[in-house]
Amino acid sequence: MRKYSQFTLSHRKMIQLVGKNKKVLDVGCATGQIDKRLTQNDCEVVGIEKDRQAAKLARKYCKKVIVGDIEILTKLPFPKKYFDIIIFGDILEHLRQPLDVIIKLKKYLKNAGYIVCSIPNVANWVIRLKLLFGRWEYKEMGLLDKTHLRFFTFKTAKSLIEKAGFVIEKIDMTTNLSRFFGKAGKIITKTNPPLFGYQFIIKASKYKI
Repeated sequence: MRKYSQFTLSHRKMIQLVGKNKKVLDVGCATGQIDKRLTQNDCEVVGIEKDRQAAKLARKYCKKVIVGDIEILTKLPFPKKYFDIIIFGDILEHLRQPLDVIIKLKKYLKNAGYIVCSIPNVANWVIRLKLLFGRWEYKEMGLLDKTHLRFFTFKTAKSLIEKAGFVIEKIDMTTNLSRFFGKAGKIITKTNPPLFGYQFIIKASKYKI
């Protein structure tokens, strides 16, 4: 379901949060760009992907790829508490009921496990500026990807994770200010994440540590 196959900064940040030697479920694994790096880090990766062609490519990097719509799948061929980490990378905004999906998969996560999510920020300054001029234009990619069914802000992204019963441990972000201000763009972004954040990368534990 990740439309783009190139390796991005949000991918890198998610991989860092996963670490090494983990059992990972990658929801919406696309062509497996994240999974390739995770496998290199000695992780056992299982992917879920709706697109058959993308799933075929992802099989090169995953122990198993389940082809299907995560919103329709009722169960996975794995025991409860099997995975250390579940990745939701740029996928929750493509779902009709993202909260239900997170809750449904929670039982496959170990008690000490956690989720890693990448969620685009629809309240980014670029979108706000365009709205001032009455512009809301869907694109092939990006914050207004035409396949997005849900839109999240800093507040509602956190609320989604907490409503699913997870405890947020860390929030990182990417920025689109770097193209204008270089390295200073990262510093500016940290002064106001809800305004300047482009994607929020959230790590949240199943239970409070």
